[in-house]
Amino acid sequence: MDTALFLFLNGLPSHAPALGILAVWVAQDALFLYAPLLLWLWCRAGDRVSERRRTVLLAVAAALVALAVNAVLNVVAPRPRPFLVLPAQVLVPRPHDASFPSDHAAVAAAVGIALLLRGEPVPGAAAVLGATVIGTARVLVGLHYPSDIAGGIAVGAAAAAVVVGARGVLEPLLASVIAVARRLRLA
Repeated sequence: MDTALFLFLNGLPSHAPALGILAVWVAQDALFLYAPLLLWLWCRAGDRVSERRRTVLLAVAAALVALAVNAVLNVVAPRPRPFLVLPAQVLVPRPHDASFPSDHAAVAAAVGIALLLRGEPVPGAAAVLGATVIGTARVLVGLHYPSDIAGGIAVGAAAAAVVVGARGVLEPLLASVIAVARRLRLA
């Protein structure tokens, strides 16, 4: 099923070149949109500014935890990229790391779920939707199986749940980072 869905999605850009062009941009660059989203939340004025800044820091921490978990999974159970074992069209430069789970999907999901869990429903839902779109694009361009994306989203969601759940333990670190940001006039 995973292979069949990969081959179907990966074949779509051959029939719709505009989709391929869009998929290349999304697969390579859309994750960078998360930085301005988090910066906007950090700078947004209002009555919850202190909590919102903690939310941004927790979202970044969740993304880092997700990447660390992915790194371990890549070593423990490396899965070859689909283009190494299937007749896939690859529309972007070929990475050399393992395929499962997707780092892009994990980071995007970690940020989105952390935002949702911390009471930022609109940016959180947009970030989770972005994880799905970015993940689908990475299948379209030939870099991942659909299960790599699902695995990345699961890792990101779990990382967000753990980090947000550990907020009390992390509070001294969050307060310290915010204090440094204030001294640097970044908060």
